[in-house]
Amino acid sequence: MLILDCFFGRCEKLSCEGCPFRPVRSLRRLLKSRSMEGFDDEQAEAALLEELQKVHEKTNETPPLPQTQDRAHVKRKKRLLVPREEIAWYPTIKPDLCNGCGDCKVLCKPGVFELGPPDPTGVQRPKLVVAHPYKCLVLCTRCVPICTSGAITLPPAEEFEQFVEYLD
Repeated sequence: MLILDCFFGRCEKLSCEGCPFRPVRSLRRLLKSRSMEGFDDEQAEAALLEELQKVHEKTNETPPLPQTQDRAHVKRKKRLLVPREEIAWYPTIKPDLCNGCGDCKVLCKPGVFELGPPDPTGVQRPKLVVAHPYKCLVLCTRCVPICTSGAITLPPAEEFEQFVEYLD
């Protein structure tokens, strides 16, 4: 069950450092990130390949290479029509649902999420909080599908289309 707990983000360890299942968690993040539209993180993929090669070196096998997906869509650049501080687009985290896995913190390039206060009993991992809400990119929804517990919610995108202009 430990490998499944790691894969689904229910691991009870505070950190993945030194864990033999670390490649499993990296694989989960890679699979989730590839399933999301517009996500392109070459560093995460390179780190996963490196970890897979280390694991396969120990077992003397040839590592399987993940297949790359062709992106059928083109990223469109956005420009805000008003200052970012006037746009209330940012995620909210329901603390009772958050399991403290930290996937959202790893995925979010602007750095919106941070670890919250530690559990007073020391039993559970610290929950994540939205520490820098105005660093969130307007109309970005990448953190919602990566959250294994469904704790992250965003406001309706239709209300914020008026603040964004798409450039060609």
